[in-house]
Amino acid sequence: GGFGTSNRSPGHQPARPQGQTPDYEDLNGSDEEEDEDDEAYGGSTHSGVIEGLLMMLTSVDPTEKAKAAAALCNICSETDENRELVVQQGGLPSLIEMLVNPSPEVPFMQSAAAACICNLAANVNSKEYIADSGALQVLVDVLGSDNQAAGAQAAGALWSLCVDNDSNKQRVADAGAIIPLISLLNSPDTFAQSQSAGALSECSIRNDTNKRLISEHGAIVPLVKMLNSSDLSVQRLASCALCNVCANHEGNKKQARLVGALPVLVRLISASQVPEVLSPVAGAICNLSMKCAENKAEFVQLGAVPILQQLVSSPIPSLHGNALAALEQLEDI
Repeated sequence: GGFGTSNRSPGHQPARPQGQTPDYEDLNGSDEEEDEDDEAYGGSTHSGVIEGLLMMLTSVDPTEKAKAAAALCNICSETDENRELVVQQGGLPSLIEMLVNPSPEVPFMQSAAAACICNLAANVNSKEYIADSGALQVLVDVLGSDNQAAGAQAAGALWSLCVDNDSNKQRVADAGAIIPLISLLNSPDTFAQSQSAGALSECSIRNDTNKRLISEHGAIVPLVKMLNSSDLSVQRLASCALCNVCANHEGNKKQARLVGALPVLVRLISASQVPEVLSPVAGAICNLSMKCAENKAEFVQLGAVPILQQLVSSPIPSLHGNALAALEQLEDI
């Protein structure tokens, strides 16, 4: 059985840049869609069910423990009430213990525990508590381990901890997450790619130090490569990451241009028909163009203006707004 992840802020909107005017700090692609293959449990659950699962978390049977973590993950994928119950009733230490000492007999144990923490961290009131509990450093350790499936879930959990929490963005970087997150961008697994791109995107919002670290350690080249992926989630989250990593950062805008990001973005915005992809691509074009004459000129030469003019008529607010903001940048030459 799979478990549904919910590493996004309350509201569970698909990931997309949020700013609607050309002078925002960042176009914020912070909300991730649920993995399509996972079935999430919706609605509030009787506290007795959660208490029973929390008891199972302390079982001597490792399979029982992992199944309980997966069940709690699903129960916590939608409602803050369930997330708060699990944290308040002491579920975190058992989940952290499963990350630190996974059973070799149960390969999915770490993945289930990390995915559960990811969903618990979607509650804005628990983010600091979870980070303070020791979970943050343990998740970073799992991120760099040989268990790549668990590493992908750990990336999602770190992403979730950073949404709407600037303090955790810095703490995640200070704990050493940036380099292993960038390594996951090169994974053959599209889920690992998307989760790491989402975490890097989130870490860079309103944090110039993290933007510099992310580019210095080589994230921009794999992010550009991910724009050519056949996986829509990878396309979307790589676009969000480029949008945010390059926002108000002159060096990163230049690096993106030098590694060939601009023609790839224009090709994607002309070929895609998926609003959830088009919106962050338009956001990336906007942020890459802002206060950067070389990038503006290249985007215009590549034919971005007429494509954006068509997208401005979209009835979808985020796509309309980001296309308009990008167009205003390119026409202001």
